[in-house]
Amino acid sequence: MSLVLALHIPDGFLPPHFCAAGWLLAAAALAWAVRAGSRSPDMERRVPLMGMLAAFAFVAQSLQFPIPGGTSAHLQGSALVALALGPAASLLVLTVVIAMQALIFGDGGLLAMGWNVVNMALVGALGAYSMGWLGQKLRLPSFAWAFAAAWISIELSTLATCLELAAAGASPLKLSLAGMLPAQGLVGLGEGVATAAALGILRQRRPCSPLNWREAAPGWLIISLLLALSVGGLI
Repeated sequence: MSLVLALHIPDGFLPPHFCAAGWLLAAAALAWAVRAGSRSPDMERRVPLMGMLAAFAFVAQSLQFPIPGGTSAHLQGSALVALALGPAASLLVLTVVIAMQALIFGDGGLLAMGWNVVNMALVGALGAYSMGWLGQKLRLPSFAWAFAAAWISIELSTLATCLELAAAGASPLKLSLAGMLPAQGLVGLGEGVATAAALGILRQRRPCSPLNWREAAPGWLIISLLLALSVGGLI
């Protein structure tokens, strides 16, 4: 269970056909990201920033924090990457990071990588972007909405992981939620502070355009779906 609490689902927890479904979802999301990135006029100009944020996310996901019960949790980095780059570019960056984690450190299995991409690069990033857009819309201080986006990003990724484990019959939903949400929530406090501080520095050095509703809308659909599935699974 400790490996799963690190949010990188290893091989063996999900059956092959379930892993295949995750790869299909991840492939569809990546196809959209590549297409959207190819249409972006400033994609080449953002390559150095993408590399820097990829390094940040790689280090963040490598830091394991032991928690009671012999389990562990880790930072994610999805929120900072999404808020700085937007959903499409962040999906590409985080997918590379997740693949490197699996190939170099063995964090997460190759068969389960599709779901790990969905959880952290899709759910986590789009959820963070949507919450960031809402914070800007409500005219909250930038530190406040960046902190909230990072914390919620980790909890959404954790919720998605719990739902997948339950759907695959690997762990009851109530048990995984009770063990994983509080642990990742504590780590999310640290990620919130780090994300807000780092984003503030980036925005000072490189003015960013306001987050827009069109890119935030898919995140709200994902959040609604996750909440509906979790409520249905607990009833």
